[in-house]
Amino acid sequence: MKITFNKLMKKNIFCDEFKNLTQNNEIEFNKNKVVVIYGPNGTGKTSLAKVLARDSDTEYSVKIDANTIDQSEAPFAHVISDQNDRNIIQGSTEDFILGDNIRREYELKNNINQTFQLLFDSKLSTLLKTEFGISTKNSLFDSLFTNSDFFQQISDIANNKSKGKTIDRKKFIEFYRGRILEEITSPETEKLKFFIEDYKLRESAIRVFLDQIFNLDDDEKAILKIEQNEDAIKILNKFHYLQECVVCDHEIDSNATLKKKKGQQEMLATSLSEKTNKVINGIIAKLPQTDPFGITATLRSALLSGDSGPIAETKKNIEKCIEAYPVLILNRFIETVLESGVIALWDEYQTLTKEKPKFENEDVIFIEQFLNDCLDKKITLIRDQDNNLRLLLGTDEFLNADRKNLSLSNGEQNFLSLAFELLKAQKVPQEIIVLDDPISSFDSIYKNKIAYAILKLLNAKKTIILTHNTDLIKLLEHQMQKCFKLYYLNNTQSEENGFIFVNEKETEILLYIPKFLDLLRGPIKAEIVDELAFLVSITPFLRGCAQVFNMPEEKNSLTKVMHGYQTEKVNLSDIYRKIIGDGVIEGSYEVSADDITKLNCDNPIAIKKENYPLLHKTLIHTFTYLFLRLNTEKNLVSKFDVNTKNFDMLSNIITAAFPGSDEASVKNRVFFLSRKTLLNEFNHFEMDMNIFQPAIDITNQALTNEKNQILATLATL
Repeated sequence: MKITFNKLMKKNIFCDEFKNLTQNNEIEFNKNKVVVIYGPNGTGKTSLAKVLARDSDTEYSVKIDANTIDQSEAPFAHVISDQNDRNIIQGSTEDFILGDNIRREYELKNNINQTFQLLFDSKLSTLLKTEFGISTKNSLFDSLFTNSDFFQQISDIANNKSKGKTIDRKKFIEFYRGRILEEITSPETEKLKFFIEDYKLRESAIRVFLDQIFNLDDDEKAILKIEQNEDAIKILNKFHYLQECVVCDHEIDSNATLKKKKGQQEMLATSLSEKTNKVINGIIAKLPQTDPFGITATLRSALLSGDSGPIAETKKNIEKCIEAYPVLILNRFIETVLESGVIALWDEYQTLTKEKPKFENEDVIFIEQFLNDCLDKKITLIRDQDNNLRLLLGTDEFLNADRKNLSLSNGEQNFLSLAFELLKAQKVPQEIIVLDDPISSFDSIYKNKIAYAILKLLNAKKTIILTHNTDLIKLLEHQMQKCFKLYYLNNTQSEENGFIFVNEKETEILLYIPKFLDLLRGPIKAEIVDELAFLVSITPFLRGCAQVFNMPEEKNSLTKVMHGYQTEKVNLSDIYRKIIGDGVIEGSYEVSADDITKLNCDNPIAIKKENYPLLHKTLIHTFTYLFLRLNTEKNLVSKFDVNTKNFDMLSNIITAAFPGSDEASVKNRVFFLSRKTLLNEFNHFEMDMNIFQPAIDITNQALTNEKNQILATLATL
């Protein structure tokens, strides 16, 4: 995979070239899927991470292989921030803990929740509403349910506010476990449909009919006369313009007949009992002429014949419907619940949650073991009273907790947060993971294990590591040889900017001192442009080698050209041959520290740039560091008559030159003691033989600015 950065913007952090980056804009993953981007402090590594994390005031355009992506689309990378932005380990237990049983447990829990939601919010509630006319918590069907548990289910599922939330899921499962469909003779479809539509109404004709006791007396028989009059009035109203009867063709007065019929109707209506009026208004008026149960026709027949048998038979048919109604709902619930598979899911989940939770996945076990080895408090996994898994640090939950409340050291907090961010990164959908300064501020006990954890936990991802720590680069290499491609990030106006690839040869000599020594023993000869500049540039490294190789004479000689107050000449070419080997340096170069202070420091080119650009830059920097250090010591010792027997090191010389508490002394003392190029670790290599560190820790422009400041300040003393 190749990533091409076309645009990177965050306020004024990146220089203008990054608005339309056309050179040094590609990074490519090797077979081990790791890219390391080295950048000195202040280069913009964290800003790069924030851009890729799509923070506010950022903008980017990148091309991944052939696909162009900008910040308006879904993020293409998951970013793990540096320690300053990892204040809280965000997420829930399932974001971090893997393992077949635990993964299955969370999968089951999620499936159970989704299935119950589907049952309660959709399937069962829709079934009640569309098939059985129940759409509210309380309905006119409530009295038909004799099973209180089942009735409570229906009531809660039909409740739009609750939708099953108050149902005890365990009781629900047990209610349907092993339950089979109840035998019931289902009413005819039309009758059942009619019953539901009518019975759900507050003024249900069926309920009035069932409640009514029919005597078939004259009062009730008047219902027939009422019906006859109503029909006659309808006909007379419809054919009011006719002078003949539409039935018998006799001559009639339509208006007079209509008036007569209306009068008769009024007299009949006022003479009827309340009970009979209820039959008329509560049953006959509300039913269609042909209802599926034939209620109106049954009433008419019974009133004509005086036989109440048909009425009793019709009531019996309706009562069968009432009896079947709750059973039909129960059977539909049984079918739906069984089809959902929720009982099997529930049983499997209960079996798993009876087991004591434990870390299973190798990666999680590694993190657990490492954390428990390094922290006073243990990481444990427990199950709470609701069977939810909880991660504890000691006795307290630490996910989503402020780090200051965890009672851990800063290093412990950083490692804890990073370890769990790596676990979370395994499960994110993005293929690319970006780590910003993952071992910043860690001591050695953590660094090696972090390097291992990065490679192990993210082996299925493509990883971009942003760092200013060469220790991490070496640790990654020692964990897995040639596991990464190395790039150098530069972001300085008027310099070569972008993601500068460090070729394989330079990566090798950066990581392995023996490889660098092999280069110095022969192949470097073809690269040397100026032997004297090369020897001066390499002097601090040679002194470190002499110390390591137990060559005190050579070490002491090199020390004399590394202190500006010394005047003794030293043969650098002979020392190079003794420490490194013959056949590289052709000339003979005897120089003193004073001689070095008089060399041209504006452009000290020691080797060619083409094959070893990073080493080319390194030697310019080490030459400049030594030049500035020697000039500073020489000037201060000379101008302030410093006794170098008592004050032989640069920091002591600075203190002796400016001993007072007056403003000028303090200002000068602070100025020289704070200069990056004058610090001893950039010139002595006994503890760390990394010659590249000076070059990759300061930009050319920053070095030039500091050099000019130091020389200008020395000139004013």
